Amino acid sequence: MMRVNYMNTELPGLPPAGSKPIKLIIFDKDGVILDLAATWFPVVYAVAEYTISIIPDHTTAVQATPAVGLDDLLAHIGVDAAGNIDHHGLFAAGTFTDICQAWQTLLPDNMIDLLTDTSYNARVNELVIELVRGRSVAKGDVKTPLTMLSNAGYILALLTNDNAVSALQNLKDLEIDHLFATIIGADSGFGGKPAPHGLLHICDSHGVMPDQTIMVGDTIADYGVAINARVQNFICVADDISYRPDRAIDPDLVIPSLGALPSLIENLPR
Repeated sequence: MMRVNYMNTELPGLPPAGSKPIKLIIFDKDGVILDLAATWFPVVYAVAEYTISIIPDHTTAVQATPAVGLDDLLAHIGVDAAGNIDHHGLFAAGTFTDICQAWQTLLPDNMIDLLTDTSYNARVNELVIELVRGRSVAKGDVKTPLTMLSNAGYILALLTNDNAVSALQNLKDLEIDHLFATIIGADSGFGGKPAPHGLLHICDSHGVMPDQTIMVGDTIADYGVAINARVQNFICVADDISYRPDRAIDPDLVIPSLGALPSLIENLPR
């Protein structure tokens, strides 16, 4: 299974907590607001099936690439046919570009370029619309805690490795889009996480410093962007403390869902 080291090891870690009042809370989407498996596994499974279906019947004589199957594509991005997810894998933490690039390495030389082929990308977009629009599944009750935080005066923003239009649709499906001041996707011109540029753009847009900002996420890419942007703190959403993406994450800052977030933020050091 392909794993990616998202961390910038030159940076020593997060700044001292509580140095300034928190003004801005930036959220990842999948696995934090949305149930990742319930919302996106049907899509990635269908896209993988479609990808396998268009592999050319014949490869070149010099081609030595073994036959590739559905299970191979899924395993290469950290998920299996039953929907079990490796939270360090590309399905959980990467972008669609990352996934296409990973799959391309398994495919024969005479396969289309997944990133640039217009018909392939059009079909993928059709599958996303067909399988996700109106079917976004929340990770528990997210509307109540997000509304509480918004009403308390915190600026809420979304930073996702999904594309921005798809992310907005997910939030609309859950009727929480009005709570978010900014939505930045991997296609918004700032690169994907863990690069800090999208997060820093959100801070700049609202006149907030990174050390007045909390990042809430579930993957190593989310923790990486928090480290690289030097935010005040990182809060991890995980079903179990052992699932946190890095052992450096304080276990006291791991929550099972956003339902626990308002009280945790209220009790952070000031």
